[in-house]
Amino acid sequence: MSTEPATRAARRRRAGGGFTRMLAIVIAGLVVAGAVGAAVSLAQGPRVSAVAVDAQAAAEAAGQRIVFTTNQPLAEIDPAQVSVEPAAAFTLEAAGRNIAVEFTYPLDPDTEYRVEITGVEGSSGGPTATLAHAFTTGIPPLYVLQRRADEDDVIFSSNLAGDEAVPVHTAAQIEDFRASRDGIVVHTTDADGAAALSVVTGEGDPAEFTMPGEGTITTLQAADHGGLVGYTYTDLDIGAGGGIEAALYLARMDDPAAEPTRIEVGEDARVVQWAFVPQTSALVVLTFDGQLRLVETRDLDAEPVLLGGALALSGVERGTGRVIVERTEGTVVLDLTDLSEEPLVAAEGAEALGIPGPVTPTVEGATLRTFTQMGADGFPQSQLIASVAADGAVTPLLELTDRGDAVMQTCASPSGRYAAVIVAPDLAENPYDLYTRPLPERLETTIVDTADAEVVTTLQGTDISWCAVAMP
Repeated sequence: MSTEPATRAARRRRAGGGFTRMLAIVIAGLVVAGAVGAAVSLAQGPRVSAVAVDAQAAAEAAGQRIVFTTNQPLAEIDPAQVSVEPAAAFTLEAAGRNIAVEFTYPLDPDTEYRVEITGVEGSSGGPTATLAHAFTTGIPPLYVLQRRADEDDVIFSSNLAGDEAVPVHTAAQIEDFRASRDGIVVHTTDADGAAALSVVTGEGDPAEFTMPGEGTITTLQAADHGGLVGYTYTDLDIGAGGGIEAALYLARMDDPAAEPTRIEVGEDARVVQWAFVPQTSALVVLTFDGQLRLVETRDLDAEPVLLGGALALSGVERGTGRVIVERTEGTVVLDLTDLSEEPLVAAEGAEALGIPGPVTPTVEGATLRTFTQMGADGFPQSQLIASVAADGAVTPLLELTDRGDAVMQTCASPSGRYAAVIVAPDLAENPYDLYTRPLPERLETTIVDTADAEVVTTLQGTDISWCAVAMP
């Protein structure tokens, strides 16, 4: 009988056995390599596998994050292990393999920041490691409006030096504009006095907003995120027969054709002042009945939170929800997180600075304040714009010694690094235009570095995009 079949079978068994042994060797090698790799990893401690940060947004808005992702789950991280250079306020959130450092305020533009986390340990113990990442913040766009008597008005994009101005939108009779990361909202008025709004995003032609009717608008504002726009509206034909007066409306940049949403609170829902609360979907609204309320836009059926009587709303600090409110007993700082309040810190040596004027919140409890010195003849002699820290320390920024010049408004850059002072030169000889929101025909915006009080530049124009609301 032939042995050929048996021989082939034996060969197959030997081949199969060889393959099995080889596979076992490969698997064993991989296991050993994996074990060695794990041992090396544990010996080295946690390592960064990815870092995520939006360097542009970090200079534009509060609440931006840098997130470290590591190669292994981590033990608990204490905020004391984290440092930021240059110094910046932050909060910490860590879970699993991720560490998120959230910046309380916008960071300074065009600045290199280094975030370092020391003593980072894996959840299973072992050696510790230091995680670090450096990044350079972006430069937020800067916009300014020039009204022009003999041609269309123009909104310019500019750098801080003012030597790279580029027109981004032109139109007849631009009353105001507000800018956010979602676009520029432009307020114009037609020959009949009716207001129109459009949004400029850089993609295609400007899109027109649906308006509540034929009327005028004031207090135009744009939220720092979410694409929300708000304004107060009054019918052109308002009179004894009724109509809409000083009503607050909200609209969305991503759906300008939609009907705007009216916000009604209190017995007299006419609005005196209002403001978006940065990083939230809430509004602070001061109505004609003299009551300040907190309104949640995500649930307009919910009862607004009553914040007490108020005479005026000076502004909301970015990143904290602190609101500066004028009450009958004086100026207070209201904390929306717990509804506590305390008097606004007085400026050191306030008596010598002059008569206090408008207060603009910046960051970390600091404010921009305007003081007016009176001459022996009873008329204003000079004006001082100063930065007042949370402890009352005063840093003079700019003084106007020409008695004819007048400060119209002060605004701060997102991080508070720069102050913008809008000035009407020689006000007595500087006639107002005939717009619905009349302004002096000549306006200048001086930008000052708050770190050293050095003047950076003076731009021709007004309504710098750092301002949350237009000058009154």
